[in-house]
Amino acid sequence: MKPITKLLAIVLLAVNAFSAPQKGDVPFTPSDNKKLAVVYTYDENIDEEFFPFVKEDLKELGYFLSNPHHNVQSVYVKNFGSTKLNNLAFNTIMHEETIRPLLNKDPRIAGFSPFNLLTFRKESDMKTVISHLTPEAMLDILQIGDKDIRTTFIKSFEPLDKAITEKFGGEKSYVELQGYAKDTMMNFEIPFEEPEDIDDFLEDFEEKFRTAFELKGYIIAGFYNVKWSFNSDKDVMPDYRSFWTFSLCHIPFSYNVFDGEKGLPIAGIFAPCSMYVYVRENENKIVIGMPTLNAWAGALNITDPKKLEKINQLDVEIPAIIKSLGGIVVPNGNPLTQK
Repeated sequence: MKPITKLLAIVLLAVNAFSAPQKGDVPFTPSDNKKLAVVYTYDENIDEEFFPFVKEDLKELGYFLSNPHHNVQSVYVKNFGSTKLNNLAFNTIMHEETIRPLLNKDPRIAGFSPFNLLTFRKESDMKTVISHLTPEAMLDILQIGDKDIRTTFIKSFEPLDKAITEKFGGEKSYVELQGYAKDTMMNFEIPFEEPEDIDDFLEDFEEKFRTAFELKGYIIAGFYNVKWSFNSDKDVMPDYRSFWTFSLCHIPFSYNVFDGEKGLPIAGIFAPCSMYVYVRENENKIVIGMPTLNAWAGALNITDPKKLEKINQLDVEIPAIIKSLGGIVVPNGNPLTQK
C-alpha cells in the first residue's frame, strides 16, 4: 500500500472508530477561549528546585501528585538511540478537594484529572519550559458546558499558577489554541451481569484491562483510585462503586511526537493520556472515556504526516482494545444527564 493511501485509510478508520451524533444529542459549542496552554520559560535548569516544589509545595495546596516520570528522554535514548531533549518530565497532578466532588456532576472531568504539569528542555537552547493546559481548553475538549462546573474547575487552577509565579517567576506566555478535531472524545460502555462479588469482578477486569493494553505495546504509566483517595478516608463519591484513572503511554508514539525529527515536546501537555474507568451504584456497566489523540492534533494544528499517522494509529488501536473487552461505543455527553 502506498504511504499516502495507507495514511488515508488510517484516518478513515480513526473517524469511523467513534460514534456520530445521535438523535437527541445537544450540540456542544466551545467557549471563546483561545489559550491552549500557559507556558513559563527559564534561561536555566531549575529541575532541582522545581521537582521538590511539585511534590511538597503543591501538596500543601491540595494537589495530589500521581506517578511522576522524570528524564523520559533517557527512555528514548535506550529505545531509539538518540534524543534532542535534555529533559522531559511528566508530573500528573489534580486538586482532589475540587475534582472528586465534581465527578458527581460530570465524570468526564477525569479525562484531564489528573493532568500533566509538563517540563522539558531542548538541547538546542537549554531553556527550561514548564507548561500545562488551560482549564478552559480542557473543558472545551471534554465538551463540558455546565457553567457551575466550569467556574469551579477554572478557579481551582488559580493557586497553581500563582504558586509557580511567586516561586520561580519566569517569562509567562501562552500556546494559542488552533482548533478542535471532529471527535475530541472517545466513550465506551461494557455491560455486565451482576456478579456475586463486585470487588472480585472489578479486580479481574482491571487485570484483563492492563493485559490487553500491554500486549499491544502500551504502558500503564500511572494508576489512581479516585474514589478512595490516599489523602482522605471520607467517601465523597457515594454513587460510584469504583472510579479509576489510568495514565496510558506508548513509547514509539511519544518519541515520534515529542522528540526526534521535528519533535514537539510542548505536545506533552496532553500526556500521558488519562483514561477514566468507573462503575456507578445500581448500574451494571463499566464506563470508559478519554480524549482522542486527534484532539491533540486539532488543538496544536499538527500537520506532519508521520505524526498524524501515529496519532491516527492510536485512535484506531485504543477503541479496538476496549471493544475486545466488550466495549460498545457511545456518544459523548454527560452520562449522568443523558437518557
